[in-house]
Amino acid sequence: MSFPFEQFITLAKEQNKSQEFIDNCVDYAQGLIHKNLPVIFSLEHLAILIGIQSKYLRMLIGDYKGFDNYYYDGQEFKYKRYNYFKLRKKDGNYREIMSPAKDLKYIQKWILINILSKYPLAESCSGFRKEKSIYENAKAHENSQIILKVDLLKFYDTITEKRVYGVFKSLGYVNNLAYSFAKITTAKHRQSYWDDFDKNSKEILENLIEIMPPILPQGAPTSPTLSNILATKMDYRFEALSKKLNFRYSRYADDLTFSINNEGKLPSLKLVSKIISDEGFFMNDKKTKYMKRGCKQYVTGLTTTNGINLSKDYRKGIIEHIYYCRKFGVNEHLERRKADFPKYNNIKFHDWLYGHMCYIKSINEKASKKMLEDFNKINWYV
Repeated sequence: MSFPFEQFITLAKEQNKSQEFIDNCVDYAQGLIHKNLPVIFSLEHLAILIGIQSKYLRMLIGDYKGFDNYYYDGQEFKYKRYNYFKLRKKDGNYREIMSPAKDLKYIQKWILINILSKYPLAESCSGFRKEKSIYENAKAHENSQIILKVDLLKFYDTITEKRVYGVFKSLGYVNNLAYSFAKITTAKHRQSYWDDFDKNSKEILENLIEIMPPILPQGAPTSPTLSNILATKMDYRFEALSKKLNFRYSRYADDLTFSINNEGKLPSLKLVSKIISDEGFFMNDKKTKYMKRGCKQYVTGLTTTNGINLSKDYRKGIIEHIYYCRKFGVNEHLERRKADFPKYNNIKFHDWLYGHMCYIKSINEKASKKMLEDFNKINWYV
């Protein structure tokens, strides 16, 4: 990052700015450049850098009552920030996704690329990073004597606007700008969102649910990296503890994994819970699990006992889809499995199945070779 210091100082003097003002601005800019971050003095300055109207940014961080539609009609701004839809989870429940409107998504991506992506994350953090994946996360725990899996309860929901403000403030941005960044990257959820929490979550997060503050929206491009940044101190603490007790640690989003081989000692659940709580998160006791050698061991959906692989059941399920598509035709197969694939047509099912094939190839290319050969023999027109 660069900043035209000489030009800035010259213009400031021409505008009769005090030397104290100039010195403070220069110190502020140098602090951001030292961190390889863009120098931004105000919301108007941010709008210029992004290439949008400052009035539009002001509208985005304004107070909203309800969830009305907002758009610019030539005289005033009216705008709908997010679209809502639900994705079904493996346990049968649903996850609400808040997809930002096109313009808001563009702004969030700018913030992600130019600011958040510059933050140095812990080595143990494997999720939502270009150079890492679930494979690397599982590889860290290959052939373990015992694995401890810990889940963070409502990970995104505990990351409030106030905490996000703290991230941008810690990066060096002035208060007002840090507040604006937090407003742009968080959102108030609907009452129904909080009402859908299970009994356990409602009991543990009672204070949060009562306030219903703006939180990280699942679907915003900035949310994964912001969650990683806010979990970095926790990661560093577990990394330091792992060196002391000689265990292995990694985190993929809200999944924390601890393991030992023939030597070392796992941290106690009491200590794990304390560190998690200290850093502003909550442990989901219902998902805590120990997996000993000789039993099925898996990390982020991958088996780790004899190398890193996908489960046999998962591979078998994909093979069966390919087999029945070839035997009965895609249309009849979809009709037989209508309950699993409602409203799916041939094209949508092709993309779904091909996505799983690519996933298998990324983990076990050898196992995917025969599957891909048979997949390519499917007649997608019958």
